[in-house]
Amino acid sequence: MLSEARARERKARWSWARLGVSVCAVGQSQTHRLLPGGSNRLTSSGVVERRLERPSRRVLGPGAGISNEASGLGPAARYPQLRPRPHGATRGEVCSNQRARLCAAMIELVAAYGYGASTVADLCALAGVSKRTLYERFAGKQECFLAAFEMVVSRAARRIVAAQDGERDWRARLCLAFATFAEEVANDPRGAQLVLVEAFGAGPAALERMERTNALLEGIVSSSFDQAPGDLAVGPIVVKGIVAGVARVARVRLMDGRSHELPRLAGELSEWMLSYRSSAAARLDGLPRGMAPARPAAVAPAPERQDLPRADDRARILRATAELVAEQGYGQLSVERIVAGTGMSARIFFGLFDGVEQCFLTALELLSGQALELAGRAGFAGEDWPGGVYRAVVALMDRIARDAVFQRVAFVEVFALGPSGLHLRERLMASCAAGLRESAPSECLPSELVLEASVGAVWGIVHHHVACGRARQLPALAGQLAYVLLTPIVGADAAVQGILDEHARLFAVSRGGGGGGGGQVSSPMVGHTTR
Repeated sequence: MLSEARARERKARWSWARLGVSVCAVGQSQTHRLLPGGSNRLTSSGVVERRLERPSRRVLGPGAGISNEASGLGPAARYPQLRPRPHGATRGEVCSNQRARLCAAMIELVAAYGYGASTVADLCALAGVSKRTLYERFAGKQECFLAAFEMVVSRAARRIVAAQDGERDWRARLCLAFATFAEEVANDPRGAQLVLVEAFGAGPAALERMERTNALLEGIVSSSFDQAPGDLAVGPIVVKGIVAGVARVARVRLMDGRSHELPRLAGELSEWMLSYRSSAAARLDGLPRGMAPARPAAVAPAPERQDLPRADDRARILRATAELVAEQGYGQLSVERIVAGTGMSARIFFGLFDGVEQCFLTALELLSGQALELAGRAGFAGEDWPGGVYRAVVALMDRIARDAVFQRVAFVEVFALGPSGLHLRERLMASCAAGLRESAPSECLPSELVLEASVGAVWGIVHHHVACGRARQLPALAGQLAYVLLTPIVGADAAVQGILDEHARLFAVSRGGGGGGGGQVSSPMVGHTTR
């Protein structure tokens, strides 16, 4: 048993639960400010400002360019046109030129207005082509977006491979890959924004392209690690996290207009990545795969559907909204369907919310806040800080695996909201990072960049498993996910030892070694259901 004084000291340090409650409080106070305009941003106070309308509905014709307004250059000046003529450009060359101009215009237009607010009319005007030409070259707006995505990714991949060409040292190859990626983002922030930010709101096909791009980058990272001497392989889950963490660092700076910072961060990011190459990681392979460790006795098990209280109209609306989105998708959500599911009137709905977007954002904030609060309470029960982090990860992965509604709204449908959903996602990750930093011992206080990348790594791994229908595997990955969080902070050896020690304590409790008045603690896989 911990002494009372020690318990008070640890409670003062561990702050995840408080952070989880603060996320809930944001949702309950409905602090969304509605502003005119066509984008969303995160204020210094942590409030998402939602701009519901596009700032300008004008069609962009010649002489009204986005990036060259000062010079008055129109599309013909920015995107030189080819016309078939005798002994000149062939029809095939003209078609390729038109596709390239449309892709370039798409990149520019999306950077200015976002994918959702960009129109076919604007795209054609900016590229200097007719709508007929657009539909001859592409099936529509989304296919043009996907072609622009592939163009940006292919160019970046070629430059990364070229930068590594001829370099034999595996560390140098990895560092060159990261440095080249950072330079690409800094030199072409519009293209990077399309790939790393806007693709989230461009539909399932764009998300599938993002998965393929991640797999390509994971292959580059893995091949460099494989060339290292010795038998210190970095597992595919950790490699997936590395790519997701670097992407998150770049995404945050793109969203804040700070992409120019990335090249000078490449060195620290490389060190963060290299910290995962250790023989200690192999010891985690001994963790049981068939079940997750039991919840600690100090943390009450969550009800099978711990979502939202049923007591009032607001809670009933939020519950119905979350369940409708999980079952039918955000695109099918309407006030009519929400009130039909609750038996209330539209008048009551609009007395509480401005519309379906604000209602869904609030429901998502509450569900996410509850999950973080659960993780915080679990973390407080750890024997030490690494053990607390492991317990928090166990609790969070168990919650995600058991709750199909939370899975769907937090890791899939959130992107259907566009920028407002992406900002909320980033704010939740920032809350996790803040909890880690505030609870960490002073002797191993992590840098903000390390936490930004590490939390992004875990979030990316979880998103991948949910999106691929493998969320129920997450509890079995808790050890590796805690390793991703802890290793850059305390080192691989200390991280693995802390995880194994806490894992043994959890299983000692589940096997009957910790009886008492709290009742029997069962495995979280018992009663595991999906609604």
